[in-house]
Amino acid sequence: MRLNKTKLYQKDNAILWYFPRAFASYQIDDFNSLPWQQNPIRVFGKEYLEPRLTCYFGPQYTYSSVSWPAREFAEELVQIQNELFEQVGFLSNAVLCNYYRNGADSMGWHADNEPEIDQRIIASVSFGATRKMEFRHIQTKERFGVELHHGDVLIMENFQNSWQHAIFKKKVSNPRVNLTFRRIITH
Repeated sequence: MRLNKTKLYQKDNAILWYFPRAFASYQIDDFNSLPWQQNPIRVFGKEYLEPRLTCYFGPQYTYSSVSWPAREFAEELVQIQNELFEQVGFLSNAVLCNYYRNGADSMGWHADNEPEIDQRIIASVSFGATRKMEFRHIQTKERFGVELHHGDVLIMENFQNSWQHAIFKKKVSNPRVNLTFRRIITH
């Protein structure tokens, strides 16, 4: 299968690639058996529970005071990882999985810019409810949003150093699963 792709945005060397419905044959229930958990995170010195459920597969990784031990990819994720490599040429070694139970679950402004992440490419795959991913330029504060539907893939190429992204609360009762495939640099 060849994926249709669209360049949604380009500024300097930061590019957003969009692959509509690339993984539409998968169902959100395909991810029910993943080991979802709600972690405490530290934001501006205060501790909160993440406003969503998460799980992680790949080499050891830490963000916002959440430390994930190394974990082999779950069987449900290997096929998607392989198809991303086949179609996009992106070979990931890690995936952070986010489960938004409904519109009350969210993710604030952030960049996936931890030093151990190869920030050249991060692939985001969405399943379930449509949610808008918002983008904000770190210096200029320019903003725009992208509606991500079931099965859509968004490739963020060289975006993490100059852009932040977020998923805000929305009136929706259906769940959404987002898989962010990335490359963790191991030494």
